[in-house]
Amino acid sequence: MVGLEPHVLRYWESEFSQLRPRRIRGGERQYREREVDLVRRIRAMLYDERLTIQAARRKLSEESRRPENPGQLGMLLPDPETGEGDGGMDKEEVLDGLREVLDLLRFGRSSW
Repeated sequence: MVGLEPHVLRYWESEFSQLRPRRIRGGERQYREREVDLVRRIRAMLYDERLTIQAARRKLSEESRRPENPGQLGMLLPDPETGEGDGGMDKEEVLDGLREVLDLLRFGRSSW
């Protein structure tokens, strides 16, 4: 989909904390649309803009702090203008996110 070898994706997962695909049975990674978009963004920064990994990491971190781009948490919050909606996420996406958090809490403690 993104024209990268699997080992490159695995390396990027270790370098970019924002890139955390869901793991399914057998440890297989399941990339959702937001992860694929992030991989494309990282690829553009590294290959097209020719940034170093450190510079790309810093740029992603800065972008996620900007008010116009509140990051993934902003997708869960109601629209401040209308007070409605969930930012475009449906119930299943919210539940998937909560399951990921549970998995991290259950299995990810050794990596903290």
